[in-house]
Amino acid sequence: MSQPTTFAKVENGIVTRVNVVTWEFLVANPERYGDSDLWVECYQDGSGRGYCSPGWSYDAVNDVFVEPQEDELDPRTSERDENG
Repeated sequence: MSQPTTFAKVENGIVTRVNVVTWEFLVANPERYGDSDLWVECYQDGSGRGYCSPGWSYDAVNDVFVEPQEDELDPRTSERDENG
């Protein structure tokens, strides 16, 4: 069995979940993870296609995750401090 790694669930081009799991476990548990074709490996050390968080987009053509610009952030989920 492979070592656990980080995978991002990408739905309609947007990262909706990030989990650390082995690929074999992810594929073997569709009731927990859904369609394995929606999961893309990401890398915490910034190598490869890089790392991501929920709300980021995935550019499949260039095989990279893209952080949202500040004006694209949903104010209900943004962690920035509005009080300065």
